[in-house]
Amino acid sequence: MYTQRCPSCGEHYRLYDNRCPECDEQYYTGTEYTGTEQSPSRYGLPTLIALIIGAAGALAFLFWVVEDAWLEPELMDRAGLHMPFDQAFYAAPTELQGVPLPPEQVLQALQATRAFFAADFTYLQQALSAERERALTVPEGSVGYNPFVSSLTLTALAGVERCEQWLKNMPESYLAHWICAEIWNNGAWDARSERRLSDINLAQTLLLKERLQISNHLLEHALTLDDTPVEALTLLAENHFLLGTGMAGFYLDRAAAVLPRYLPTYRTRANFLQPRWGGSKQLVQSTIEQARLAGVSESDLFDMRDEFLAYPTELSTPGATREYWESAIGHHPTPKRLIGLMYEFANRQNWKALVPAAEAVIANYPQEDEAYYWLAEAKKMLGQTEEARAAYLSAAAMGNDDAMQVLIMAFIRGGLGIDAAYSGPSLPELCGYSAALGSPIGANCLGAGFFEGGQPGVPFERDPAQGYAWHLLASRAGHYNSQFDLGWMLYTGRVAGIDREQARELGIFWLRRAEEKRHVYAERRLDELNVDRSKSVIGADNLLMMRNALRTALLQLRQRLRTWADTLQAAADS
Repeated sequence: MYTQRCPSCGEHYRLYDNRCPECDEQYYTGTEYTGTEQSPSRYGLPTLIALIIGAAGALAFLFWVVEDAWLEPELMDRAGLHMPFDQAFYAAPTELQGVPLPPEQVLQALQATRAFFAADFTYLQQALSAERERALTVPEGSVGYNPFVSSLTLTALAGVERCEQWLKNMPESYLAHWICAEIWNNGAWDARSERRLSDINLAQTLLLKERLQISNHLLEHALTLDDTPVEALTLLAENHFLLGTGMAGFYLDRAAAVLPRYLPTYRTRANFLQPRWGGSKQLVQSTIEQARLAGVSESDLFDMRDEFLAYPTELSTPGATREYWESAIGHHPTPKRLIGLMYEFANRQNWKALVPAAEAVIANYPQEDEAYYWLAEAKKMLGQTEEARAAYLSAAAMGNDDAMQVLIMAFIRGGLGIDAAYSGPSLPELCGYSAALGSPIGANCLGAGFFEGGQPGVPFERDPAQGYAWHLLASRAGHYNSQFDLGWMLYTGRVAGIDREQARELGIFWLRRAEEKRHVYAERRLDELNVDRSKSVIGADNLLMMRNALRTALLQLRQRLRTWADTLQAAADS
């Protein structure tokens, strides 16, 4: 029961009136729960001082003594696990035969992507450092996205082993920590398999959170390696929005203070302040106004209003979306607005209108690979096969996975005029070109090709070791066919050098990832194996994820302490 000892006579009194039944005195000194009669709490000033000294000592220990290695997260996710496979290798071309070279901006991003997946970190570090220096010192207008980093979005976790090598070779590289954090963030989005958070299962939720925590761990260290870590701060904010920690605003405010014109800071804030995420249009409008005052370019402000306030793609009145984009383009054309109109025609399958819309994007913004892809789609549907194939090849040369998939299937099933008279890039050239960019499409093609090589009509030599290696890369990149193939081969014991029980565990891991992407045969196999999808089944218990979260929280606390100390030092110096 709830009782308190009377400070006058020593008897206990009841909570409901705080009145002592012995001396009839009434006190309002609080209550404590006791199962039996106990003495009142005796925490005094000495105890308080001891607690403060202990807390200060713990913070000092965290600040000066604890090494980063002690706070490294343990991987529960099996996607990044080292496998006893050969290194994936293919002598891929850097150009596609007979296809015009992409614009210079695209070529630079492609070269950086190839350098990353080829482990040429010296070139990558030099090229990206120079590009970043130019971007951050633009005298006016928005400071925007890095094309190379954007190109990694669809590769998910394909680059995890390269990241491990890069971080080992250049442990003090800000770029390595930030870009590898981006890769883990991409892997977190891939874990959702294009579903809402409320619709994913327990395993997907745990994978998403762990990948975000690993990303955060890299980003917190990145903050100590550069004086202008605006990219790391903005990505930290995005991760914390997704994790629901309530710390996103803290990082966005710091990013805005470091570089006020950095566009992703405002786009990230506006995105998560939308009504659908619990915000409001007023908060979004306020963010756009802050961006305007900071000096963000007018075109980017228009795009933010379109995307986060107007929602033209959600207009229900027939023809309203087209009217919106045409009016917006007439008032102030931007790449996103021209692409928005192009997608409206594509969604409506208005192929005749799609052709001039795609051509307008290409004429004004030739670096937009999706415009070539949709031009190809329209030409194909209009029966203009030669022009369609040329547009697909141009899009594929720029790294467009959708166009590459269409071309690969044309080789396998026929179509697009790929016959005996065809003189363009071969199937192995296309697959290798794409795989060298970390593409799940190209990597899956090589994985299947090396397993099926030697059969009639298959233009590959049989090499199961390379087949496993490329299927692993494609699986990490999120390709559900490779996830199914690799998972089933592991589960059935066809992969040498792996313990039988571990192989079964890994097999189920990859089969579940394929099922989450709606692979029908993966679902059937898991049903046959009676796998309970209500459990996480991702290689370890949930306590491991809690330990990882604690490590990341301690790293964040230390970073805050260091920021506070730097602020005090700067104030003292001034």
